[in-house]
Amino acid sequence: MSIQNKWFIAFSFLLLAACSRSAPPIQTDYPVSRISERVYVIHGPNEMPNRENQTFMNNPGFVLTHQGVVVIDPGSSLRVGELVLKKIASVTNDPVVAVFNTHIHGDHWLGNAAVRRAFPKAVIYAHPKMKDRAPGEGPNWINLMNQLSEGGAKGTETVAPNMGIDHDETLALGGVHFRIHHNGKAHTDGDIMVEVVEEQVMFLGDNAIVGRVGRMDDGDFKGNVAALELALKAGTRHFVPGHGPSNGRAVAEGYRDYLRALYGSVKKYYGQGLSDFDMKPKVAADLSKFQAWKDFEDQLGRHVSLAYLQVEAEAF
Repeated sequence: MSIQNKWFIAFSFLLLAACSRSAPPIQTDYPVSRISERVYVIHGPNEMPNRENQTFMNNPGFVLTHQGVVVIDPGSSLRVGELVLKKIASVTNDPVVAVFNTHIHGDHWLGNAAVRRAFPKAVIYAHPKMKDRAPGEGPNWINLMNQLSEGGAKGTETVAPNMGIDHDETLALGGVHFRIHHNGKAHTDGDIMVEVVEEQVMFLGDNAIVGRVGRMDDGDFKGNVAALELALKAGTRHFVPGHGPSNGRAVAEGYRDYLRALYGSVKKYYGQGLSDFDMKPKVAADLSKFQAWKDFEDQLGRHVSLAYLQVEAEAF
């Protein structure tokens, strides 16, 4: 074999190794917020995945029980999941025994990879529809995260939920009860909201976002409103959105009011015979109280078009 060929083969192996390396650990030290006696949340940046946030954008939570730690939505990559585990270790030495994934969007569950690597016996729960779809959709979400963050999800593998859980089921773990709420299609067709009963905390997933207009490509406006009404009837005190700061009932009420106003405005102008394009400035005026929200200008046109299709389908 010539020297040139040996050099080429060696270089190819080095290039392959460089391409397969995991992304670097998360650089920013995000604080842990204590929501109640046993519930903690790491509030990620309320923005899309990018190079600076290294894909981290959601609100991973964890709950301390006598049996171990229960994690809700461990994040968007292997490295984000490792960050979550590091933050858990700063609070307790107990193992992770269970994980809940609130829906199919990868920014919430790709961190399963870190949990499975560190705690292989932990059970990962999700709605049956999300559980069934995750193995096939995981690689697409990993690719998207890498594209948006310039490689922030490298090294992440698809680790799908291994146990389905549905509406009104309650899981008892270490003296804490986790009640599941699902009312049909909302942000997606497989959302679960996780109520930590004794702590009066509700994890809403992306059924609620605070201060930012989220995507609704996989959702239903009326269904999302109904989901938030369901959450508000549970009587919990603390609400954790999928993105943005946690708070009281205003978390659920604020996003519910946006979705309700948007759908109502589109339905009004649909009744007047306007197209989705023509009604957009009028809808924007009707929703003026929400114009300061992040991504309002970027997402409004798409929301109007999606709501228009749903209003049209309802009319027939």
